[in-house]
Amino acid sequence: MLQIIVNSWNDRLLRLAFLCIMLMGIAVAAINPFQSVIGIERLGFSNAAYALVTTVGALFSMLASVAVGIYTDQTGRYREFLMGCTAVGIVAASCVFFLPAKATFVLAHMVLFPIASTTFTQYFAMASLSAADNPKLDKDVSLSLVRAAFAGAFGLTPPVLAIAVAGGMDLLSVYGFVACINVFVLLLVARSWPRDQSALNKQSGLGFFASLKEVSDPAVMIRLALVAIIIGVNALYNILLGLLILNNLGGSESDVGWFAGGVALVEAPVMLLAAAMLRKVTRSGMIFVGVIIYASFIAILASLPGIANAWIMIIPGGIGAGILLSVTVGYVQDLMAKRPGAGSALVSVSHFGGTMFAAGVFAASSTFTDYAGVAWIGCVLALMAGLVLFLLDGGQLRKGPKVQRG
Repeated sequence: MLQIIVNSWNDRLLRLAFLCIMLMGIAVAAINPFQSVIGIERLGFSNAAYALVTTVGALFSMLASVAVGIYTDQTGRYREFLMGCTAVGIVAASCVFFLPAKATFVLAHMVLFPIASTTFTQYFAMASLSAADNPKLDKDVSLSLVRAAFAGAFGLTPPVLAIAVAGGMDLLSVYGFVACINVFVLLLVARSWPRDQSALNKQSGLGFFASLKEVSDPAVMIRLALVAIIIGVNALYNILLGLLILNNLGGSESDVGWFAGGVALVEAPVMLLAAAMLRKVTRSGMIFVGVIIYASFIAILASLPGIANAWIMIIPGGIGAGILLSVTVGYVQDLMAKRPGAGSALVSVSHFGGTMFAAGVFAASSTFTDYAGVAWIGCVLALMAGLVLFLLDGGQLRKGPKVQRG
């Protein structure tokens, strides 16, 4: 396992993807834990309006990611898209930072950030390409390393910002921080990404609509919908965490950052352990175990009497999230194993579905129950989806022995 990790770091393309997604993780981690607090508590969006913003933004991100994924499969050209989308991310963060208002928040989160977020899936596409081209690499480990880089950055950033917020920093300053991080990503891609992309130029040979038809196969869509509901419980957690801590648990804004960072720090090593376990455990089995742990974590967190009782929940939260957020990437990619760009774009589709699921549950449930009730409803639905996916794939937890064919 250690040698595979060393080989992964020595692979130039995978190393660059690792560094870029780590910086992207810092940017996302700066905003995500505080986004609902800024939108609802600071700028005055209603619960339904905020849910609409996140849903439309996720839809646009999904459509953009699918289009980019199919096109990069056709052309093998990644560098230009990464630079352009990162530049859009700079503009998005700058808009909210310099002109904080409902209008700029909507523009950034419904249009600009969704365009910028298409880079996320393309980093996974390039990790898959690296593993396919380098026999010393293991795909599950490569994907988990990239995902762990994102989680590790997510673990370190919120606590640092929590200290800054506790010291008097305004929450809206996180957008200025994100703009600076995106500048670093743009410079890294511009200076270090290989200009000669002939090694990556593996064209699918399919037209756009033929590729789209392949992506929309019913067998793919059914599993994708179930995965979306499963990881949607994480999107629901992102919406609810700040609101639960401030309104139900009696915590502070800085507690939101500390808690989110603690969960993410636990996630990173779990992702690597999950990749190793996939040699003996089926992906759908691992996902089912992950959703049981994660849904239980959220349901219990929502029911606790105060913030002092909540800190221990960081451990099961990180374990469940680490399993779900890493194993589902490989599962979704393998639905389109021969199309790394489109397969990775499906990761964005699953995240859109998860965001739509979370926003729908939040908007509908919050009309008749409190934030704890919203959490319980979302967790029950995610558990049901995990069970269905597990049974649909044969209901086996352990991988069977390979059959020798003569």
